[in-house]
Amino acid sequence: MSVLRVFSFSLLLLAASRLLGLVRDVVVATQFGLTGHADAALVVLSFPDLAVSLLWGAAVPAVMVPRMAGRSLRHIASEGARWSRLAALLFAVVGVLVWWQQGLIVHALAPGLGPADARLAAQALGWSALVALPAGAVVMVSNAMLQAQSRLQWQYTGQVVFNLGLIGGLIIAAQTGQFFWVALGVVTAALVRLGLMRQVSRAGLPVLTEPGGTFPDTASLRALGMALAASGLTVFYTLAARALMSDAGPGQLSVFQYGQRVGELPLHTVFAVASALALARLSAAESRGDSATAQQETRQWLRAMLWLSALIALAGMMAAPGIVRLLFGWGRMTFQAQEQVADAMRWILLLLPLQAAQLVLATRLNSHRRIADQVLGYGAGLTALAVVGLLLPVSSWRGLAAYGAAWLVAVVVLWWRLARHQADAQWRNAGVLLAALLTLGAAGAGLHAIALPWPLGLGMAAAVFAAGAWALLRFDPLGRLVRDRYTSRRQRRAA
Repeated sequence: MSVLRVFSFSLLLLAASRLLGLVRDVVVATQFGLTGHADAALVVLSFPDLAVSLLWGAAVPAVMVPRMAGRSLRHIASEGARWSRLAALLFAVVGVLVWWQQGLIVHALAPGLGPADARLAAQALGWSALVALPAGAVVMVSNAMLQAQSRLQWQYTGQVVFNLGLIGGLIIAAQTGQFFWVALGVVTAALVRLGLMRQVSRAGLPVLTEPGGTFPDTASLRALGMALAASGLTVFYTLAARALMSDAGPGQLSVFQYGQRVGELPLHTVFAVASALALARLSAAESRGDSATAQQETRQWLRAMLWLSALIALAGMMAAPGIVRLLFGWGRMTFQAQEQVADAMRWILLLLPLQAAQLVLATRLNSHRRIADQVLGYGAGLTALAVVGLLLPVSSWRGLAAYGAAWLVAVVVLWWRLARHQADAQWRNAGVLLAALLTLGAAGAGLHAIALPWPLGLGMAAAVFAAGAWALLRFDPLGRLVRDRYTSRRQRRAA
């Protein structure tokens, strides 16, 4: 399969996985509304992947892939077996600890749940964690093995299957009124995903007759610890913000979850495409020892992502009531509940330029192996979140404000560290970021005050996005690169 087809198939599966995650939230909203029952379901459904991302997450491929890429199939199989054993052992222990302290964990994740909903969530979370956590950790190892073999087209297949299983469990739970079906759906989905990904990642690899070491070596484990500190801290942003929202009462955790899911989905999907295009050019420049070109490419990439995120955010703010109406305006979601989700979505959209900057800055720091700088930036953001959460009174907007403070402080610190390392402060891009935030803030306040009819908002959003996309493809360097590649592909097909 050609590189272009592999990339296109991977992107398709990534989009399918994230859309199914959105469908999962829509099912929760339509079946349970903005209630404590919805909060409990979201805690149980999201906990396995959030916990594995926090304690294992992106750090595993960051450590494993460089140690396997370009090596023999036997080495990949041996390395994968060692990491799989470590993952299964560690997360079996974590699963038992979660089961043991299930009530305390649910209270930390959703302190606003009532006693009955908290008890349901704790029981479902505790039993499902015993299976879903070790299974999810081993799946991460399988994904890293696929990356090392350049078989990216299978990387997101497991997540598609996992979300389908969760949706099935949710629907049965809602129809029968038995909450244990949520936990059973999590367990079934985790086992099916594990079986699929282990089979796919090991296809074509030799069967090992000699173990060659039970667990990864000490150097790998040290690298894993540092990488975990960098990759896991941002997961805390979501967990802490959800907990602060839950503190405001039943249903508020759901408000944050729905707003975040819809608001952040377009940017993170587009970033997968933009990073693939930009990183190839950056890597080529750095391999030639051309640091000046690499810096110029970084500036262009960051500027393109800032403009694109601002465009997505502005169009999304206009379309927010219509999107929420079309996705969540069914079942038990009242008009007032939809308004709350639309307001939360607009706040999340306001933060998209900050998240775009963070994605680019972190990628560049990682390419320079400046993991300690990432830990510093994310740690500063988490500190800001905690301070704002403690200072503000309990309300429906405290979690959103703390979430915004975390991203703002993290980006400032990451920007400073990269500027110091590259001796390039990128003042022009800093001005673009500031202008985008001020413009989006004013637009969000104006749209909230005017309250446009949602069909009109959707139409205006489509027009704004089309005009902005045309401008980016015509005038932005990275946008022109995308346009030229698409044009050349069409010309080759026509020929």
